[in-house]
Amino acid sequence: MQQGSSGAKSELRRRMWMVRELVGDHLLRSVELWAKVAELPEFQAAGAVMAFVGTKGEPDTDPLFARLARDGKRLLLPRVQDGEIVVCSGDDPRVPSRFGISEPQGPALPLAEVEFVIVPGLAFTANGARLGYGGGFYDRFLARLAQGSPAVPNVGVCFAEQLVDTLPVEPHDVRVQRVVSA
Repeated sequence: MQQGSSGAKSELRRRMWMVRELVGDHLLRSVELWAKVAELPEFQAAGAVMAFVGTKGEPDTDPLFARLARDGKRLLLPRVQDGEIVVCSGDDPRVPSRFGISEPQGPALPLAEVEFVIVPGLAFTANGARLGYGGGFYDRFLARLAQGSPAVPNVGVCFAEQLVDTLPVEPHDVRVQRVVSA
């Protein structure tokens, strides 16, 4: 495991924000990304999929939400509450959070509702190291999900430009099980 400083992560975050903003065919590549995710056996087996609402250069999640509805899968979305991600129904009304992310406002659901998780990030390595946005929310959430038996399957998603060879990794960082890019 490569050790890294928060300074190295901050600099890499700045660079990856710029890289992600330069993705030109955003919608087309988002559709391609969700098609690849839909081919995963873990996704196919899941009746309830926790995703995220794409924002600020992330993959467009509207095509994913349409696919989930078409396939009869339940959409679950995250909300940050008391510094932790809680699971909510994707059908709940959404309002912008303090981070500017559209979050569901309904009641928190049990973690046991989650059957598959799609994880956003600024950068990923092929072996699942992830550079998030700096709050550690997904690291703590994925660690809680990993305590279940069996662990809930997950996938990190990004555009190909966000794949890197190495990332600074700290002891609290949680790798995703697989990375899919388009």
